[in-house]
Amino acid sequence: MFKKLMVITVIVITSMTMAFGQHNFRFAQKSNKFNVEADFRVSQGLLPLTYDFFDNLGHDCIMPSLPESYRNAQSYTGNKYSTGAINISQSVKVAKWLELGAVLTYAGTFQNIYNTIDNSVVDREMANSFFFTPTMRFAWFNREWIRMYSSVGLGFGVMFQNFAEGRHATGANETNIEWGPSIQLTGFGISLGRKFFWFAEVQSVGTLGLFTMGAGYRFTPKKDWRR
Repeated sequence: MFKKLMVITVIVITSMTMAFGQHNFRFAQKSNKFNVEADFRVSQGLLPLTYDFFDNLGHDCIMPSLPESYRNAQSYTGNKYSTGAINISQSVKVAKWLELGAVLTYAGTFQNIYNTIDNSVVDREMANSFFFTPTMRFAWFNREWIRMYSSVGLGFGVMFQNFAEGRHATGANETNIEWGPSIQLTGFGISLGRKFFWFAEVQSVGTLGLFTMGAGYRFTPKKDWRR
């Protein structure tokens, strides 16, 4: 029931945001107070808060059972590797100080399980997360070559997690699927450039990363698209 309510809430908020953006977009065209533009961005975020973040913090605190202790004596886990948050986004400028858009994100982690005798790989644990996050970007310093802004995003995501045998509740290799919200709060963002630009976002927290860096391209939408 909670998941259904959360999905309905996200859909309503997204619909209201899009409606608000469309209204401001049309108003901006009539008033001609700023140049209508859109941008496309690709970036990578470090330390995204995925749904297994707190599970990983508490996993070592759980006392293993006797069979699991025996398995642990025969194997060991390697280093955990992360892709970080790989983000693709698009936004449209609907006011001189406001941009509306959405971000698609992938974040993956994996670690190998090794045999203690010959160090061969006997298993692998993986987590693959996907997020869709509508965002609002507020520009508080706006110049031709440099822009500074803050942003907020709210959406939803899903994580597919594969545990090694014995680490799952059923004791077998299974895929655990979790749905949840995608939230991103950015205190400070900066972009440098005109059409092609570099950007970085810090003082952030959420599913898109603690620190984000990437590049983008700004363009003017075609008149037929803006009707």
